[in-house]
Amino acid sequence: MEFSQIQSFVEAERKGSFRKAAKELFVSQSAISNRIKLLETELGVELFRRFRNGVILTDAGRTFLPYATRALYTLNEAKQVVPTNRVSGRSLLTIASTRVLGTYTVPAILSRLKDEYPDIRTHINIARSKEVLDLVVNKHVQIGLSRGLVHPDIDTRRLFDEDLVLITNPSHEFVVHGNVTINEVAREPLILYNAQSSYFLLIEEVCNEAGITPNVEIRVDSVDSIKSMVEIGLGVSFVPRSSIKKELENGTLCEIPMGPTSRMVISTCVLIHRSEKTDSTVKAFLSVLESFYSTWPKKIHKQL
Repeated sequence: MEFSQIQSFVEAERKGSFRKAAKELFVSQSAISNRIKLLETELGVELFRRFRNGVILTDAGRTFLPYATRALYTLNEAKQVVPTNRVSGRSLLTIASTRVLGTYTVPAILSRLKDEYPDIRTHINIARSKEVLDLVVNKHVQIGLSRGLVHPDIDTRRLFDEDLVLITNPSHEFVVHGNVTINEVAREPLILYNAQSSYFLLIEEVCNEAGITPNVEIRVDSVDSIKSMVEIGLGVSFVPRSSIKKELENGTLCEIPMGPTSRMVISTCVLIHRSEKTDSTVKAFLSVLESFYSTWPKKIHKQL
């Protein structure tokens, strides 16, 4: 099992496509396909279900993903930390982030950090919210960015709230109708997240309050996969608004307004181990966050 195989697997899952993973890793699509095929042969299982316009994880793939993610993080961390001993005057800041934040929010924060603190180097680990909390609790990283999870050793502060918005492809009838109800959405084939996702739990809560059962057609593990499937008309879905700016501009997806009673909002928080709060690199990062979000810091006293 090689680093390139694990890296290709994780990137293909994140992008929902071998083609997009190849573009991200600057290799050919056939190289990604061959790496994953070798990985599947070694494990003796299929990791992806392959479609004309993308891929989604099989049950075996979902089981393998957290191990692959942790392995990739550990190897990448070693590549970052070891050279630090030879780079005079530079500090390393380790961060764990959820996939959506790592893709659509963290880059702008890191750009500001680089401008204001050029001597700080960063390493980012992408994980699920619960895994982000575990990494911070166990001091494997200094900073966590995720939904608002609470632990006695962790200082959790809300950064911002974001809406989950309904998306369809441009030819869907909802585009013509405009404002729709959650009951109408429940009759459509829904492409949703796995049952452990904070996004799924929020959507399920709104449906339960309305007394309806959603028609879940496909479950996937990434926002990018959901967007790809909605684009080709396999169903409708809810995604964070920040994740569809490019698709709205390009006209490949449409945001459908819903009534205020169906609004879904999720909080994004920064997690810091209490013993890390005096570290100079952590303090620098927090100062950048404070300049980004005027409402920060606000302590979270309960689990969200």
